[in-house]
Amino acid sequence: MVQNPRLTLASGPVDVSSETLRAMQKPVMYHYDPVFLETFRHTCDLMAQVYQTQYDVVLLQAEAIAGLEAAAASVIETGTKVLNLVSGVFGKGFEGWIEKYGGETIELAVPYNAAIDPADVRRAFELDPTISVLSVVHSETPSGTINPVREICTIAREFGAITIVDTVSGLLSEDFSPEAWGMDIAVAGPQKCLSGVPGMSLIAVSPEAWTRMESLANPLRGSFLSLLDWKTTWIDNGRFPYTPSVSDVYALQSALQQTLDEGVANVVARHQVSARATRAAVRALGLELWAESEAISTSSCTAVKVPDGIDDATLRSHMRSRYGVMISGGYGSIAGKLFRLGHMGITAHPTTVIAQIGVLERSLVDLGYDVQLGTGVGAALAEFSQWDDAARSYR
Repeated sequence: MVQNPRLTLASGPVDVSSETLRAMQKPVMYHYDPVFLETFRHTCDLMAQVYQTQYDVVLLQAEAIAGLEAAAASVIETGTKVLNLVSGVFGKGFEGWIEKYGGETIELAVPYNAAIDPADVRRAFELDPTISVLSVVHSETPSGTINPVREICTIAREFGAITIVDTVSGLLSEDFSPEAWGMDIAVAGPQKCLSGVPGMSLIAVSPEAWTRMESLANPLRGSFLSLLDWKTTWIDNGRFPYTPSVSDVYALQSALQQTLDEGVANVVARHQVSARATRAAVRALGLELWAESEAISTSSCTAVKVPDGIDDATLRSHMRSRYGVMISGGYGSIAGKLFRLGHMGITAHPTTVIAQIGVLERSLVDLGYDVQLGTGVGAALAEFSQWDDAARSYR
């Protein structure tokens, strides 16, 4: 019988706190019970605070992929020109929804270890000012890279385009607000840096995006994916378009409150220091980051090139079966080329980062790869020299 891992350090879903697990054990209520209505409203308020937004928020009752398709379905119609920015697996995958809903894809692509250059985005708009929607992935988890979304969305807004931002693993890896960064529809997932339970889409929607949805020849209505249905039922009238996932809402409320209790800026700092420590360990071990530079490395996970003589699946299996540490591999077209070290949510902490690096070192040695035990751990510990749990000071 396969045992549970000692540490889940995958790139999502991630480990959740005992407080969040306890929240899920609360009694399941009728969704129009006054207590649950108050809970749902409070959860939406907390979500807006974590997003640092005054935009309307939609708590779609499905995993974030559904939220991303809902965004596409709500603003794309036949003939819509969409500038789709591709720097990884999820960016490329958005093309399917553009085509499904009748849009015309204009692709701007870079290798899956690189980031989009805002200057190229500007050139694309200058070449075709009729582009009305831009889609971009903030944090490409499979590649361990991040795009300069603030600069990109500012350019799109200058040209009057609506932006759809996949920030599923971006939320809390950087300190941002959709308004400040020019995002129109931002979609996040609770199972990444928020350290919540998978199964919901956390969506922020700008007034301009609502206007776009309502202006389509056939606005999306009467669909599970309809964001407009959420606006006219819950946001405007306090009713639900369908039965919400009661226990998942409890879990989300708990995870959001824990984030706010710690402080959004503190959570972001915790992720960024943990990422720097992990990257320092990778360098010290003589391994290479998958990302072409540290400047475009996401703080949600660290993607590492599989070294010569080591098989990705064998390494990850060894870490899991021998030492109880679960990490992620590559995905899609980059599967087998990299492995990912996790530091999302509550695992963005010295205790878990150091344990993970130590097990990685031990496993590499076990598999015949020449590394000096303690080298990576020492480099990571040096990055944590200013860490102070009691003061919530992570520098």
